[in-house]
This record gives sequence, C-alpha cells and structure tokens, in this order.
Amino acid sequence: YPVEGPIRTPEDIKTYVPPDPEAPDLLGELPEVVKRFKGKKAVCAICRDGFFNPSFLRGQETFLMDMIDHPKLVHELIDVALSYDLRVAERMIQAGVDVVVLGDDYADKNSPMMSPRHFAEFILPGLQRAVDNAHQAGAYVVKHSDGNIMPLMDMIVATGIDAINPLEPPAGMDIGYVKQHYGDRIAIVGNIDCGELLCNAPVEEVRRVTRETIEVAAPGGGFCLSSSNSIHSSVKPENYMAMVETLREYGEYPLK
Repeated sequence: YPVEGPIRTPEDIKTYVPPDPEAPDLLGELPEVVKRFKGKKAVCAICRDGFFNPSFLRGQETFLMDMIDHPKLVHELIDVALSYDLRVAERMIQAGVDVVVLGDDYADKNSPMMSPRHFAEFILPGLQRAVDNAHQAGAYVVKHSDGNIMPLMDMIVATGIDAINPLEPPAGMDIGYVKQHYGDRIAIVGNIDCGELLCNAPVEEVRRVTRETIEVAAPGGGFCLSSSNSIHSSVKPENYMAMVETLREYGEYPLK
C-alpha cells in the first residue's frame, strides 16, 4: 500500500495528471483469461469506487481528516480518481468481464473509517457512479468491504449493487441478519472466517460452521459461500478443503 501520496498539499491537485485509462497494456492478461473461461466461469475483475484510490493520492489518514479540513479537495480527489477508474472498468467489461468487484474497504472490525454522514457526503456518490457505470457497460456488481459496515449497509444496498461481500464474522457481520433484511434485493457472498476458523480450528469445526452458514444464508437462493476475505498463506489446506467439501455436500440447489 502507498505510504505517501503525490498530493501533498491541496494545491498539488491542480497539476496532478492521472494515469492513462486508454493505455494499451492496461488489460494485462485479461484477454487470455476471457478466451479461456468465458461461458464456463464468471470472469471477475476487481475495480475501484470512491474511496481507495482517492485516499491513496493523499495518504489515507490525511484523506480522512480532509473530510473536515479540506472537503472541496476530497471531492476533487474522488473526481480525478474516478476519471481513470470508471474508464478502466468499462474497458474490462468490454473485454469480457462479467462481474465487477468494487474492492474499496470502508471499515475495520469495529466500525466504518468515517461517519455515516461523511460517507454519504463524500464516498457514496462515487460508489453510485461506479455501480451505474458497470451496469451500463453490461456487468454485475459485487460490493466488497471488509470490516463492520452495518452502519452503511442501507446506503450501500440502495445503490443497486447485485451482491455484497464478504460479511466478515469477527467484525460482527451477522449473515442471518443481512439475509433477513437485504436478501430480497441482493445476493450474499461470504462469510466463512479466514482468520481463526480456517487457520487454526479443527476440521470438524470448519465443517460445522460451513454447514450452519449454508442453512442460514442459502434458503431462497442468492447465496455464494466463500471465505471472509481470501484464501491466504496462513489458511490450513485441510481446513480449506473441509469448507469446499462441505459446500459440495450440502450447498447445491435445491438444498439437501
């Protein structure tokens, strides 16, 4: 992660030039991935909305304080970042991406990193633009954020996202509550803990939690089981396989 951004003073925004979203090498190996998997698997790409890239331009702590000290600058940073990010997402979708995952994290395990009021003022409009942009280009949208985003959920769901991810259990993200209150509007992707559970718990505990999660979140459809973030290097292979095998045994619709 960047430890220092190029916008060190509010005046620097006047001379900052973002990267070229039309750069010929921007898509990397995406065309090869699309050629191999299109029509067989959902082709996904992680893109950005209104928080991560603007905050990296300034430094995240400074960016958050700017919401109070320099609100005009925050809006300018978001606009300049989206001038790049939205076009990148369009190009990815045109190249064959089916699902855009908006990967900006808004929270830690305790709460969002900004108040709901500041989220609504600064971040939400950029998120809405990113959601609308992806939909207009022809892709589904999964909104990803680690941490406890419950104070922001009503606003996030109202943008028209197709799914929410990853519903982190140690952050208090109750998948049953999310299913009950939002499951008629969005799909739910999560929420097997990739910390203590997948790293250290006994295999039988992983199987039990996975089955209970399926029983809570899958009825009525709209559930995709996954870890609460990723399959990282500390995850025990046997625990990962226990999650996958339990999903294969109990998670196929119609539910067993």
